[in-house]
Amino acid sequence: MISIKGLKKTYLSGATAVNGVDLEIGAGEILALLGPNGAGKTTTIKVATTLSGFDEGEVLVASHNVDSAPELVRQAIGYVAQETGIDYFLTGRENMRLQGQLYHMTKSDIRQRIDELSQYFKINDALDNLVSTYSGGNRRKLDIACALIHRPKVLFLDEPTLGLDTQSRQDLWRYIRRINEDLGLTILLTTHYLEEADKLAHKVAIINQGQIKIIDTPLALKQSIQGDVVSISFVNESTENQTFFWNLKTQDYVKDASWEGNNLHIYVTNGPQAIPKIMEAAHEALIEIGQISFSQPSLDDVFIRYTGASLNSKSEDGGEQWWEKWAGKAGPNNKWAKKWQQENNTDENWQQKQKTPSQAPVEQWQNNNDASSNTEFTGKEKTQSTNSIETEKKTAAPVKSTSEQNENWQDQAEKWQNSPGEWANQWKENKDDLSQAWKTAPQEGKSSDDETQKGSVGTADPTDAASKQAWDKNASQWQKKSDD
Repeated sequence: MISIKGLKKTYLSGATAVNGVDLEIGAGEILALLGPNGAGKTTTIKVATTLSGFDEGEVLVASHNVDSAPELVRQAIGYVAQETGIDYFLTGRENMRLQGQLYHMTKSDIRQRIDELSQYFKINDALDNLVSTYSGGNRRKLDIACALIHRPKVLFLDEPTLGLDTQSRQDLWRYIRRINEDLGLTILLTTHYLEEADKLAHKVAIINQGQIKIIDTPLALKQSIQGDVVSISFVNESTENQTFFWNLKTQDYVKDASWEGNNLHIYVTNGPQAIPKIMEAAHEALIEIGQISFSQPSLDDVFIRYTGASLNSKSEDGGEQWWEKWAGKAGPNNKWAKKWQQENNTDENWQQKQKTPSQAPVEQWQNNNDASSNTEFTGKEKTQSTNSIETEKKTAAPVKSTSEQNENWQDQAEKWQNSPGEWANQWKENKDDLSQAWKTAPQEGKSSDDETQKGSVGTADPTDAASKQAWDKNASQWQKKSDD
C-alpha cells in the first residue's frame, strides 16, 4: 500500500533530511516510525502525503505515484498532522462539513459521514459545540474523524497522542486499533512513545540521520538483543569511563555496549551473573558507579542501540496548546526585547528608544528648540533691552522683521500645523500657553497703547508689504489654531 524506495531529500541550506529511505508497508498494516528529532520522520511523511518534493527515489501510495499523480494520492489518504488542523472557532460539525466540502463530497454524503464518525468516536453530544470547549482527547478524535470523512485507504498520523494525558492517550490507542481492524486502513504513524509503538504497530522502523537502521516486529526487535541489559550511571564524567567502556567490550560475558549521555548500557547473556563482575572491574579501575541495574530488553534498548539516545528520556506530556506558541512573545522580558537591548545597550539612543510615545516628542521638541537659531520659534528668545541689559521674554515671532525671516517663520508654522499625531498631541497640551504668549507678547518698535489697540494679534508687524501679507496670513492661522 505504501512503497518508498531510495528516497533522498536535501534542503537548500545543505542539510540532508533523508538519505536513501526504503519502506514497504502492506495493506492493513500499522507501521510505527521511530527516530530522534531531526532524523527524517516528518520529512518522510510530508513527501508521502505530497506536501514536500524530493530529489531522488520513488514513492507510491495506494498504487499512485506521488510525483506524477499527487491528486490521486490526496484522494486516497487521510493526514493528521502533529499540529491540529481543525478550527477552534468552529463547531465539530462545521469542521467535518468543511473537510467534506474540500473533497467535493455531496451534501447527503457529508451528513451521513458526520453522523457515522461522530457516533464512532463518541463525540456526537459535543458536535455542535465550539471546538475550543473540547477536551484534548476529543479534539484529537475530531481531527482523526475529519481525516476519515472521505473514506481514505491510507492514514498518516504524525505524533497522534502528543500532549495527551495517559487516559486520553490509551483511549485514542483503542480507536486507532479499531479503525485499522474495522476499516482495514493502512496506517503510518510517528511517535515518541515506545509503549505506543509496542502496542499499536505490526512493524517498527527506526530511522536515524535520514536512514532506516532496522525494521521488524516489536517482538523480533526486542529478541534481537539476547539476554539482559545492564545499565550503569557514573558519578563523574571522565576519560577513565571511556577506558572502562572499551575494556568491558573485550570481556567474554559482554555482547555489546552503547552510551547514552553519562549512562552506559551493557548487553549481556545473564544480568545477575554479570553485575558482580562489572562492579569488580570498576573497583579495580577506580571508577565510581552511582547506580547499576539490569532489565529485560525493551524497545527503548533497541532504540538506544541504533541511535545512541533514549526516547523515554524525552518528556512529551503536557504539550502546549495551539495558542501558547504565540503567548508571552511581547513585553520587556521576551527574547526579541533582550536581543534589542544587547545590541543597543552601548548606544546613546537606547534610552531614547525606550521612552513612551508622549515623552520622546516632547524631549525632541525641547532639544530642537535649544539648538535652533533665532529664525525659528523657540518659545524663549534673548533680546537686548534699551539699557543693554540682557533679559528673557516670551515671543511668538522672529526677532528681526526681514522678508527672509518671515518666510522661515511661516515654514515653521506650517510644520506645526501639518505635523502628525505625536506633534499634534504636543500642540494640544501646550496650545493654551502658546496662545496666551502669542496674544501678550511685547511689540517691537510700538508703544503699549499701540499694543492694546492691536490686541488680538499682539505681534511686531513686518515692514514691507509682501512680508506683511504673509505674516498676517500666518497670524490668522495661529489664532484659529489656538481658538480650536
